[in-house]
Amino acid sequence: MLYQVIRPTNGHVIAKFEKSHDYYYLFPDGCEVPLQVQYAWCHGCELFVEAEKLFTTQEIQQKIENLSMKPEEWLQDIQRKMPEFADWIQTQEIDGRPMLEFRIEERRQRRESWISSLNWFEKRKSSARCLECGSMTAIKVLPWNEVIPHPYGEGVIELTFDATIVDGPLPTWTPPPIYFDLEGNRLTVADDDSDKG
Repeated sequence: MLYQVIRPTNGHVIAKFEKSHDYYYLFPDGCEVPLQVQYAWCHGCELFVEAEKLFTTQEIQQKIENLSMKPEEWLQDIQRKMPEFADWIQTQEIDGRPMLEFRIEERRQRRESWISSLNWFEKRKSSARCLECGSMTAIKVLPWNEVIPHPYGEGVIELTFDATIVDGPLPTWTPPPIYFDLEGNRLTVADDDSDKG
């Protein structure tokens, strides 16, 4: 998915954001949950950047509620909304286990992570950060599909979705996830040495 910052007066693209990284919070208890991204101008970087969009307590509680559905109710919901997928998921395997069983366990683990994260997010002190430099005070969040003055220049800008159709195969390589702590500081994760000689 591509997002871009354009000059609406002439269509000139100033910045592009291609969603290629997965960002996660990693909490001291080992719990990890996705980090929401919003787009902003960072005065520290002097660039349009990805920035944190902090979860509200209500958003986290809604995620917990959605994941609290009993497995049979969840499967019925899928059968109602996507019958072909429901049939398919019941016939597939992941690492020798039925995919349905795997997905149910995955939902249970995600629910536990969100419950744990609720406690962690309540302790957070810092506001949203620039994901490039970590600044909390130098970011100006860009509204979606709204023409606004350029935060650090002349003219106007707009954050839009880039609906350009990609010609050819999509890339299959995905970069490794990037982790952040409770306060939004980027973590350095040591390389996994288990597969080295």
